Amino acid sequence: MSLSCLSLILGAILILSSAFVFVRPEQTRKFLKAFPRSLPIGYFFLIVSTIWFLYYFSLENVSDFAAMKKPMFIAFIVIAVGVGLYVKDFLAVRAYSIFMFLAAKLIYDTARYADWCWAVLFPSVATVLVIFGMWFTATPCRMRDVLNWLTDKPKRLNILAGFRALLGVIFIILGIMGVH
Repeated sequence: MSLSCLSLILGAILILSSAFVFVRPEQTRKFLKAFPRSLPIGYFFLIVSTIWFLYYFSLENVSDFAAMKKPMFIAFIVIAVGVGLYVKDFLAVRAYSIFMFLAAKLIYDTARYADWCWAVLFPSVATVLVIFGMWFTATPCRMRDVLNWLTDKPKRLNILAGFRALLGVIFIILGIMGVH
Protein backbone atom coordinates (compact mmCIF):
# COMPACT_ATOMS: atom_id res chain seq x y z
CA MET A 1 0.00 0.00 0.00
CA SER A 2 1.30 3.43 -0.85
CA LEU A 3 1.54 6.21 1.70
CA SER A 4 -0.91 8.30 -0.36
CA CYS A 5 -3.49 5.52 -0.29
CA LEU A 6 -3.01 5.00 3.45
CA SER A 7 -3.34 8.75 3.96
CA LEU A 8 -6.64 8.85 2.07
CA ILE A 9 -7.99 5.85 3.99
CA LEU A 10 -7.00 7.27 7.38
CA GLY A 11 -8.47 10.64 6.45
CA ALA A 12 -11.75 9.11 5.32
CA ILE A 13 -12.05 7.02 8.50
CA LEU A 14 -11.36 10.02 10.72
CA ILE A 15 -13.73 12.33 8.86
CA LEU A 16 -16.58 9.84 8.62
CA SER A 17 -16.35 8.74 12.24
CA SER A 18 -16.21 12.38 13.34
CA ALA A 19 -19.15 13.33 11.14
CA PHE A 20 -21.23 10.65 12.83
CA VAL A 21 -20.65 12.41 16.16
CA PHE A 22 -22.15 15.63 14.77
CA VAL A 23 -24.95 14.03 12.74
CA ARG A 24 -26.13 11.53 15.38
CA PRO A 25 -24.81 12.73 18.74
CA GLU A 26 -27.18 10.73 20.94
CA GLN A 27 -26.59 7.46 19.07
CA THR A 28 -22.85 8.07 19.23
CA ARG A 29 -22.97 8.60 22.99
CA LYS A 30 -25.00 5.41 23.49
CA PHE A 31 -22.62 3.45 21.26
CA LEU A 32 -19.52 4.76 23.05
CA LYS A 33 -20.98 4.03 26.50
CA ALA A 34 -21.83 0.45 25.47
CA PHE A 35 -18.60 -0.18 23.54
CA PRO A 36 -16.25 -1.43 26.31
CA ARG A 37 -18.47 -4.35 27.33
CA SER A 38 -20.04 -5.10 23.95
CA LEU A 39 -19.51 -8.75 23.08
CA PRO A 40 -20.52 -8.48 19.37
CA ILE A 41 -18.03 -5.65 18.83
CA GLY A 42 -15.44 -7.56 20.85
CA TYR A 43 -15.88 -10.67 18.74
CA PHE A 44 -15.71 -8.61 15.55
CA PHE A 45 -12.41 -6.97 16.53
CA LEU A 46 -11.05 -10.26 17.90
CA ILE A 47 -11.74 -12.06 14.61
CA VAL A 48 -10.43 -9.23 12.43
CA SER A 49 -7.34 -8.75 14.62
CA THR A 50 -6.61 -12.48 14.74
CA ILE A 51 -6.83 -12.82 10.97
CA TRP A 52 -4.71 -9.71 10.46
CA PHE A 53 -2.11 -10.92 12.98
CA LEU A 54 -1.98 -14.38 11.41
CA TYR A 55 -1.48 -12.77 8.02
CA TYR A 56 1.51 -10.81 9.35
CA PHE A 57 2.79 -13.92 11.11
CA SER A 58 2.56 -15.94 7.88
CA LEU A 59 4.78 -13.35 6.17
CA GLU A 60 7.56 -13.76 8.76
CA ASN A 61 10.51 -15.71 7.41
CA VAL A 62 12.84 -15.80 10.41
CA SER A 63 14.72 -19.06 10.03
CA ASP A 64 14.98 -19.55 13.79
CA PHE A 65 11.22 -20.12 13.94
CA ALA A 66 10.77 -22.01 10.67
CA ALA A 67 10.35 -25.40 12.35
CA MET A 68 7.94 -24.01 14.94
CA LYS A 69 5.91 -21.78 12.63
CA LYS A 70 3.00 -24.17 12.06
CA PRO A 71 2.57 -25.13 15.76
CA MET A 72 2.79 -21.45 16.70
CA PHE A 73 0.18 -20.61 14.06
CA ILE A 74 -2.17 -23.20 15.56
CA ALA A 75 -1.38 -22.00 19.09
CA PHE A 76 -2.30 -18.41 18.16
CA ILE A 77 -5.65 -19.61 16.79
CA VAL A 78 -6.30 -21.63 19.96
CA ILE A 79 -5.41 -18.62 22.10
CA ALA A 80 -7.76 -16.37 20.12
CA VAL A 81 -10.61 -18.89 20.48
CA GLY A 82 -9.83 -19.22 24.19
CA VAL A 83 -9.91 -15.46 24.64
CA GLY A 84 -13.25 -15.30 22.85
CA LEU A 85 -14.70 -18.03 25.05
CA TYR A 86 -13.24 -17.21 28.45
CA VAL A 87 -12.17 -13.55 28.55
CA LYS A 88 -15.46 -11.79 27.97
CA ASP A 89 -15.01 -8.90 30.38
CA PHE A 90 -13.97 -5.84 28.36
CA LEU A 91 -13.39 -8.07 25.31
CA ALA A 92 -14.16 -5.16 22.97
CA VAL A 93 -11.47 -3.01 24.60
CA ARG A 94 -8.85 -5.76 24.55
CA ALA A 95 -9.58 -6.78 20.96
CA TYR A 96 -9.69 -3.15 19.82
CA SER A 97 -6.31 -2.61 21.48
CA ILE A 98 -4.86 -5.43 19.40
CA PHE A 99 -6.44 -3.85 16.35
CA MET A 100 -4.76 -0.53 17.23
CA PHE A 101 -1.36 -2.29 17.48
CA LEU A 102 -1.85 -3.85 14.06
CA ALA A 103 -2.99 -0.54 12.55
CA ALA A 104 0.11 1.10 14.03
CA LYS A 105 2.30 -1.59 12.46
CA LEU A 106 0.69 -0.94 9.08
CA ILE A 107 1.27 2.80 9.45
CA TYR A 108 4.90 2.34 10.57
CA ASP A 109 5.64 -0.11 7.74
CA THR A 110 4.04 2.11 5.11
CA ALA A 111 5.68 5.34 6.26
CA ARG A 112 9.08 3.82 7.05
CA TYR A 113 10.93 5.02 3.96
CA ALA A 114 8.97 8.18 3.28
CA ASP A 115 11.25 11.10 2.53
CA TRP A 116 8.98 14.07 3.10
CA CYS A 117 8.66 16.53 5.95
CA TRP A 118 4.98 15.72 6.58
CA ALA A 119 5.69 12.00 6.73
CA VAL A 120 6.52 12.39 10.44
CA LEU A 121 2.77 12.73 11.05
CA PHE A 122 2.21 9.04 10.25
CA PRO A 123 4.54 7.48 12.83
CA SER A 124 3.33 10.08 15.33
CA VAL A 125 -0.24 8.87 14.91
CA ALA A 126 0.96 5.25 15.07
CA THR A 127 2.80 5.99 18.31
CA VAL A 128 -0.38 7.43 19.82
CA LEU A 129 -2.21 4.24 18.81
CA VAL A 130 0.48 2.11 20.47
CA ILE A 131 0.41 4.16 23.68
CA PHE A 132 -3.37 3.97 23.97
CA GLY A 133 -3.29 0.30 22.97
CA MET A 134 -0.86 -0.50 25.79
CA TRP A 135 -2.80 1.59 28.28
CA PHE A 136 -6.15 0.01 27.41
CA THR A 137 -4.68 -3.51 27.26
CA ALA A 138 -3.19 -3.16 30.74
CA THR A 139 -6.24 -1.46 32.25
CA PRO A 140 -9.28 -1.93 29.98
CA CYS A 141 -11.58 -0.26 32.51
CA ARG A 142 -9.76 3.00 31.69
CA MET A 143 -11.32 3.06 28.23
CA ARG A 144 -14.72 2.86 29.88
CA ASP A 145 -13.73 5.73 32.16
CA VAL A 146 -12.42 7.83 29.27
CA LEU A 147 -15.54 7.18 27.19
CA ASN A 148 -17.80 7.99 30.14
CA TRP A 149 -15.89 11.23 30.68
CA LEU A 150 -16.11 12.12 26.98
CA THR A 151 -19.82 11.41 26.74
CA ASP A 152 -20.67 13.09 30.05
CA LYS A 153 -20.70 16.51 28.37
CA PRO A 154 -21.46 16.77 24.63
CA LYS A 155 -18.94 19.59 24.20
CA ARG A 156 -16.03 17.25 25.07
CA LEU A 157 -17.02 14.73 22.44
CA ASN A 158 -17.57 17.49 19.88
CA ILE A 159 -14.10 18.94 20.53
CA LEU A 160 -12.51 15.50 20.08
CA ALA A 161 -14.56 14.89 16.93
CA GLY A 162 -13.52 18.29 15.57
CA PHE A 163 -9.86 17.53 16.20
CA ARG A 164 -10.22 14.10 14.56
CA ALA A 165 -11.99 15.67 11.57
CA LEU A 166 -9.21 18.25 11.22
CA LEU A 167 -6.60 15.47 11.32
CA GLY A 168 -8.66 13.60 8.73
CA VAL A 169 -8.69 16.64 6.44
CA ILE A 170 -4.90 16.92 6.79
CA PHE A 171 -4.53 13.25 5.86
CA ILE A 172 -6.83 13.70 2.84
CA ILE A 173 -4.85 16.72 1.67
CA LEU A 174 -1.58 14.79 2.07
CA GLY A 175 -3.07 11.85 0.17
CA ILE A 176 -4.25 14.08 -2.68
CA MET A 177 -0.88 15.82 -2.82
CA GLY A 178 0.66 12.39 -3.30
CA VAL A 179 2.78 12.01 -0.19
CA HIS A 180 5.46 9.37 -0.78
